[in-house]
Amino acid sequence: MLHAMRFTGDWGSPRGANLFDGGAPYYGVYRCADGGWLSAGAIEPKFYAQFAAGLGLAAELTPQAQHDRADWGRQRALVAAAIACRPRDEWVAVFAGTDACVTPVLAPEEVLSDPHLAARAVFADVDGLVQPEPAPRFSRTPGARRSAVPCVGEHTEAILADFGFSPSAIAGLAKSGAVGQA
Repeated sequence: MLHAMRFTGDWGSPRGANLFDGGAPYYGVYRCADGGWLSAGAIEPKFYAQFAAGLGLAAELTPQAQHDRADWGRQRALVAAAIACRPRDEWVAVFAGTDACVTPVLAPEEVLSDPHLAARAVFADVDGLVQPEPAPRFSRTPGARRSAVPCVGEHTEAILADFGFSPSAIAGLAKSGAVGQA
């Protein structure tokens, strides 16, 4: 897609002035009032209209202006100012149930309790350690975890041997404390 856009003149320099690299005001991330972040990807006109309406900017972000690159700077400033006025979770509530293509940017600790990811069983507790399940998942060839996460140092000797270290060299490294052992 990127190369097709380059060929048609829809992707060019400089960075930050194109559709998917921060140029388009309707495709990017914005800081909220509480320091959280909101991500928008309202590329199609129907999504863009809902995005603009949710922000309270339908009059300023008209469908005719969506792809006007000369106006993107002004539009991005309007969007950023609007989003900066509310905390992230308030914006999540505003856009809940819409097709505005807006979602919160989650911190790593928030991911584990995200309802969308929980409904899809993206994470599993394996021996007390939460880890992602294999992806993608196919109906005829489902992925499966091969083993639990190894302990620190559990495979040190095998890895060093794979790199050509002799058993005596590995023992010397272990004795010196340069590498840990299981």
